[in-house]
Amino acid sequence: MDQIKRILFVCMDNTCRSIMAEEVMRSVCRDRKLEIASRGLIVLFPEPLNPKAVAVLTGNQMAPQKECSEGLQESDITEGTLILTMTEKEAQMVKESFPMAENVVSLGAFIGKPGDITEPHGGSLADYGACYEYIDLMVKLAAESLFRSEDNEEKQKTEDE
Repeated sequence: MDQIKRILFVCMDNTCRSIMAEEVMRSVCRDRKLEIASRGLIVLFPEPLNPKAVAVLTGNQMAPQKECSEGLQESDITEGTLILTMTEKEAQMVKESFPMAENVVSLGAFIGKPGDITEPHGGSLADYGACYEYIDLMVKLAAESLFRSEDNEEKQKTEDE
């Protein structure tokens, strides 16, 4: 993978899972020059974020950077963008809809633990909390993997000079 400058989390509607993943990654990447955002695959019009997802984030001392969902656009896919989806199906949908996207993978596949992060839609606040906990773990593992490879590249450059 080329050097990652931007991470884009994608789920179906950008009202819950991708928002949570975006905020967890943002909390991990405070000191890194990395743009972090989230988008949805099927966003016909901006929808408010899921109130249970917002409540779970607030309970974990995080606040979403936006109030409404945003759809994935071709202009979102730039050089150095890594797109991490919540499911394998969503990764496939991104690849089909945006063939120019080079770095598209599900979050589970990225960290070597294939499996989908399912939508807790209609569930209890506890269900949203459990979804957040799983996303928190997966995103932190992804960040560790990403930063380890970046740090190794920087170390190699320094040694070569």
